[in-house]
Amino acid sequence: PSGHATMGALLEACTAVTGGGAELRWIDQDRIAEAGVEPWTELPIWLPEGELHDYMFGGDVSKALAAGLKCRPVEETVADTWAWLRSLDGPLLQRHDRSAKGISAEREAVLLGL
Repeated sequence: PSGHATMGALLEACTAVTGGGAELRWIDQDRIAEAGVEPWTELPIWLPEGELHDYMFGGDVSKALAAGLKCRPVEETVADTWAWLRSLDGPLLQRHDRSAKGISAEREAVLLGL
């Protein structure tokens, strides 16, 4: 629902829960687009502002809330997901019909000006 969690809150929770120590840095979406970064696949869960973003993240969930939907704090969801991932016997398998998720280290360095 609107106002439940921001991208920043999600990423901060991921950093805190995993103990990864990532330094979060924000890049203007125009710069991301100019670099040819693919929304959602190279930057998971991220979409640039616009029609697709509004459609994906701005849906009306009032009926679900009225029917009893309860949203847990994002920190709890991240902690439970991290616990589940750590309980698996080995890494998650990559589907052969899909490319790897996430931005390459080289592209990240260019975007961050490193």
